[in-house]
Amino acid sequence: MRYDDKKYALGSVTRRKTPLTDFGGYDPDYRERSLPHRMCDEVFNFAFERGKLTDPASFAPFERTCTGGTKVAVPPLTAFRNADNIFAGKLKIDGVTRDVLFSSDAQSLRYLVLDDEDATWQTASGSLPVTYVSAVNYVFDDDDLMLFGGNGQGVFIFSGSEGGETVAGALPIRAICSYRERVFAVVETQRPCVWFSDTFDPYDWSVSLDAGGYIYTDGAAGKVQSIVQMGDHLFIVCEYGLYRLTAYADQASFTLKRIGSDTGRIFANGVAVCNDALVFAAKDGIYGCDGYGVDKLTDRADKLLAKAKDLSAVYWRGKYIAEFTDDGESVFRHDAGQENNAMFSLDLDDGGIDIVRKPDVRGLTVLRGSADNALIARSTEDGTVLAASEKSVPNVKLAYWHIGGVDFDLPCAKKRIVEIECRTSAPLTLGVVADGTKHEYAFSPAVSRRLIGVAGREFEFYIVSRAPTITVCPPLVTVDIER
Repeated sequence: MRYDDKKYALGSVTRRKTPLTDFGGYDPDYRERSLPHRMCDEVFNFAFERGKLTDPASFAPFERTCTGGTKVAVPPLTAFRNADNIFAGKLKIDGVTRDVLFSSDAQSLRYLVLDDEDATWQTASGSLPVTYVSAVNYVFDDDDLMLFGGNGQGVFIFSGSEGGETVAGALPIRAICSYRERVFAVVETQRPCVWFSDTFDPYDWSVSLDAGGYIYTDGAAGKVQSIVQMGDHLFIVCEYGLYRLTAYADQASFTLKRIGSDTGRIFANGVAVCNDALVFAAKDGIYGCDGYGVDKLTDRADKLLAKAKDLSAVYWRGKYIAEFTDDGESVFRHDAGQENNAMFSLDLDDGGIDIVRKPDVRGLTVLRGSADNALIARSTEDGTVLAASEKSVPNVKLAYWHIGGVDFDLPCAKKRIVEIECRTSAPLTLGVVADGTKHEYAFSPAVSRRLIGVAGREFEFYIVSRAPTITVCPPLVTVDIER
């Protein structure tokens, strides 16, 4: 055979144009080697809406609804910016039941009448210089009382007309809850059991057959963390499981049944009544309880919760919303030098999760049954009382979105990212990491197409923005693949 008769197979190049992503949501365990990616593996300070990346719901100064329907800003807690907890309740003032907001820190307990346009924060007379960590409304002798417990002190009972007092001889309370006609409490020094007051009398905690008493758990689920009333039952939340307590009509007998096991350590303040279910956070994920059994609701929050601490949660408008800090090691890879407190909301209908990093709020509380029905918190920066907005509020924070492990289902083939088209309402940076080498490109409303020319075998992509408000459409990626 002559040399010029030999045939050679020359490599071919295939060009593809594909969306980078569907912006379908967040799932840290999602793996897809080709494009488009439906889910991302890391995100914060972005939300997903109708196939676009946009702003998460955020907080703005809370304007309460006063008598006559006027909207008035809540006086800031400027002098009390370290207030640890905010509670919502009702007090009878001048014979009328009013919605009231309470704020507690190590110095004092204060309250504000929400529908009074001229109201200011007042110190609750008789309160102790301790941080109250739990509170509940209770009707006694035709008066609306607020009962507080926490920090190893006894029950503090406050009346809008009579002032307050700490119940003499009451046990050091960790958590408090009303159920049927009694008040139940978790005692700091006696955590295998739950204590209860006399029927119809929150002032009487004496132990006798016709007054107060206590109920022991078997200790198999660890120490008692908190107590929550839902429907006809009281749920005792322990470190590693729940008990369902049922009281009968005469309040003289109870049944106790353990439900749920095999969870990680449950966060004491991470339990919320969500319509007809309890939803709670544990170190290994988010669980739901219908009163008879426990099921894991999602795996998507596992990474966030593994290192979380100081977590508290509420239910608001179909979402389980939790705030937390971590153990000092950032759960976020990007810009880890920032103070690392965070918040996430789990949509209980579709399972979607939005994550907000450094929200600068603490003390989530829901004003249920009031004219406002708002989710409120305090600003950790200046003590302003804030309310959640379902619409985004302009707020300059670092926002981040990421996908990785992209090799177009051809791990050995060489690929070249030729061009990226990205339509955005505000400036952003789109990063391309090719075989570990990072390249960044600026996009804006005026610049939506960039030539890239980056080659490699495996890619990561990320989006970073510091715009106060933004909407991003799925980027289009043009790639050449050598075969």
